[in-house]
Amino acid sequence: MTEPIEPGGGTPAPDPDAAPDRLPTDGQSITACRALAAPVTVNRAARTVEVVWSTGARARNFVPPLGPIIEELDMRPEAVRMDALRSGRAPVLDTHRRAGTRDVLGRVTTARLEAGRGYATLQFSGADDVEPVWQRVADGTLQSVSVGYRVHRYEPRPDAATGQTIHRAVDWEPYEISIVPVPVDGLAVIRGEEPQGAPATAIEPALTEDPTMTETTPASPDPAPAPPAPPTIPPQESPVTTAPATPPEPTRAAPPTPDLDAIRAEADRAAVERIAAYEPVLAGARGLVTPDMLDAMREAAIRDRISPEVLRGRLWDAFAQSAPRPSLPARPETGPGQDDPASLLDAMAEALAARSMPGYQAPSTGPGAGRHVEFMGWRPSDMMGELLRARGERNVPRNPTILAERAFHTTSDFPALLSAAANKMLLAAYAPAQPTYRTLFLRRDFRDFKPHRHLRVGDFPNLVALSENGEIQAGTMSESQELVFLQTFARRIRVTRQMLVNDDLGAFTDFASMIGRRVADFENATAYALVNSATGDGPTLVTGAAPVFATGAARLNKATAGTLLDLGNLALGRAAVMRQRTLDGLPIAVGSQMRLLVGPNQELAARQLTVSVQATQTSNANVYAGFVQPLVEPLIPANRWYLFSDPFAAPVYVYGYLNGAEGPQVTTGNVQGVDGVEVSVIFDFGVGAIDWRGAWFNPGT
Repeated sequence: MTEPIEPGGGTPAPDPDAAPDRLPTDGQSITACRALAAPVTVNRAARTVEVVWSTGARARNFVPPLGPIIEELDMRPEAVRMDALRSGRAPVLDTHRRAGTRDVLGRVTTARLEAGRGYATLQFSGADDVEPVWQRVADGTLQSVSVGYRVHRYEPRPDAATGQTIHRAVDWEPYEISIVPVPVDGLAVIRGEEPQGAPATAIEPALTEDPTMTETTPASPDPAPAPPAPPTIPPQESPVTTAPATPPEPTRAAPPTPDLDAIRAEADRAAVERIAAYEPVLAGARGLVTPDMLDAMREAAIRDRISPEVLRGRLWDAFAQSAPRPSLPARPETGPGQDDPASLLDAMAEALAARSMPGYQAPSTGPGAGRHVEFMGWRPSDMMGELLRARGERNVPRNPTILAERAFHTTSDFPALLSAAANKMLLAAYAPAQPTYRTLFLRRDFRDFKPHRHLRVGDFPNLVALSENGEIQAGTMSESQELVFLQTFARRIRVTRQMLVNDDLGAFTDFASMIGRRVADFENATAYALVNSATGDGPTLVTGAAPVFATGAARLNKATAGTLLDLGNLALGRAAVMRQRTLDGLPIAVGSQMRLLVGPNQELAARQLTVSVQATQTSNANVYAGFVQPLVEPLIPANRWYLFSDPFAAPVYVYGYLNGAEGPQVTTGNVQGVDGVEVSVIFDFGVGAIDWRGAWFNPGT
């Protein structure tokens, strides 16, 4: 994509003290000014305005295949691809920015070419962040636009006046229009009121000269004649009336003749100062232009008293003619490089995990996959030295003792390396572990450590017939609540300087590889400790002030006496669960399957009752096969057995983590006063009972 580049320089501001009818003196510029007024093409109701987006004016540009060029746009209809602007989807941008959606101010609704100019109607969005720009456009504060375009073909040709090569874009495509403070094309403006007698497409330009495109004519060595006196304004003739005639305006006196010698001396001094200011620029150009060319430029600038803007244009031309055309750079690789410290640290952590944990499988896909093999035989001190080099350290010590000392500095990567390796080993050991309690408990995560109230909302009220007047009757829903607490569990181990020097991280790796499985076992034990509390009856609920399982009329979810686990008693337990009621007295939804929880003593009976067999008689068929799933847990003591409904349909117990952070989290930190790093494992976990409906308990025999 080719973007317009605004030429340097500007036109001097007009002299505020000059008389309005005085001709310019030697060295003054002429600038036409217009009063700021709201453009007449603004439609505030529709939020639209008409603009001139290009007149094909010349501008300096940098095109990668060509280098710095002077570019001119061909405004003939056959040279401009207008499909993008006319599609109704071309954006109106803020100063050609495309960093995000907020840079889009609106869209181009219509576009056309007429008499060598491009016209378009812009519609601005009603968003709040667009409103300040729209107000500046509507009141005439912002009056300039610029077009973004792609050039498909240039036709280079020499300019007869200057001899410079002009690259004329004869096949190009505009695709966006931007609101800009200063345009490349001085006539690319928001359309305002047209001058009287001018055609509809006429735009009044400012009478300014671009100093980078043309050069001023050298001053003549002969004294210039004095400027002519301004014409005297004759008195106006009065119409035939009784009022007296308007008195003539007094004639202004001609300005005195300037001292040309003093003017030349001052101009020479100013030219020398300007050239001295440009000496660093000329010195930096010595690698691109010859010394003879630089000396010629310096002498001509002093002799001809050229402006700094013209000198800058000559330097640009010299660079364009002598500099080699740059080649297109190769497309950079996406993602971090091979020497990126973060990528190195991750690969080293994978190597530590694979070396310390048998059966560890490093990722085979993604950025840096397989790179850990490079560091499999490295000592931790060697890894520290490589990380120091990746951080830009020039003098990396080879002594493992010195590297070990550096490892425990606050700016070292060693704690991060230990943390990353420990997390990988923890995750590899924790993720495959599937504690059995999760099939019976409902997951509800915690936002903080405050007691969490779990509401058990009743059923939606029954529907009733709509009365003749159309009034919908209001109903009520019952609710109860139970409190569940989140707790924090933690352990830590210290990695010392001696361990690092001796390459003895066995204690750390054993700790990290085993803690994942240990945490999963800890979760399971904590959950079943809640189930086995009160001799299997569970914790006491706030609702009813009774344990989860009880034989009273308020519960009726426990067998009055322990029995064998057989087909008849299993049927009694399933029927008891299905007879339970919600808070509003409706049957609960037990789900399509139930889970039979038993300990090791009842495993044989549980599997025999739920196995699917091929029977020739109805009396021999297992009617519960497929409806009841056995779940054997060693933490269930004696001959107890439970029936649980689907936890999503009728939850009894819940579990959760802090903000969804499942599993343990590893942190590292330096030890005050000791050369060592502490690796801490923190685990936030909570379990609790929220209801008694949906389960049955039999103490067994």
